[in-house]
Amino acid sequence: MIEWLTASDAGHWTVWAAAAVTVAAIAWLGDWRRARRAAPDAVGCMPWTAVFMAALLVAVVTGALAVLTWMSP
Repeated sequence: MIEWLTASDAGHWTVWAAAAVTVAAIAWLGDWRRARRAAPDAVGCMPWTAVFMAALLVAVVTGALAVLTWMSP
């Protein structure tokens, strides 16, 4: 079904970038919920900000690699 997307290196980088963007969006929502919780003393164990930053870094790097491999001759 998605053979056209994974047929090239740029497609592989695009899939990884999309996955990282999805993880970053989920982490951003988790951080948003954590910041607006009703009980400020109810501390969770998930470091949403660090997860968001790491996923965003991966998304930017893999997105740049996808564009570079797509544009290369």
